[in-house]
Amino acid sequence: MAQTTELSVKELERQAGLVFGGKTAYAMLCSPGFSGFTAASTVAQWQTVEVTGNGYTRKSAPLLAGSYDTTLGLFRIPDVDFEFTSTGAGYSYDRVILYLSGETYIHSMITESPGITMVPGMKQTYRISFRQDD
Repeated sequence: MAQTTELSVKELERQAGLVFGGKTAYAMLCSPGFSGFTAASTVAQWQTVEVTGNGYTRKSAPLLAGSYDTTLGLFRIPDVDFEFTSTGAGYSYDRVILYLSGETYIHSMITESPGITMVPGMKQTYRISFRQDD
């Protein structure tokens, strides 16, 4: 006999509220070199290899209330755009680290391969999607 389990939309909404509710999302650019840092590393560890100077600033954005997407079957938080601009001599990085306020561990990591070299005046934008799915 086959069984089917269906997760309630309200349960997805509850979970999303616990994970994202009232939080701020942060994006930082990092050059870890041979540090060995991974997606399981802490925010504090990643901050030790964060880019500095030449117009770089860590970005933040509040996470707004979301809604259930019936087409995708998941709970969506509105997308967040993080825009970085270089000045001076520019800078290089190969990781974008995303984390949420109050959390010890990162939310996720984007690896750029090859790495990105930001020349003066260059802008790089990352559109980040936050979802809660079963």
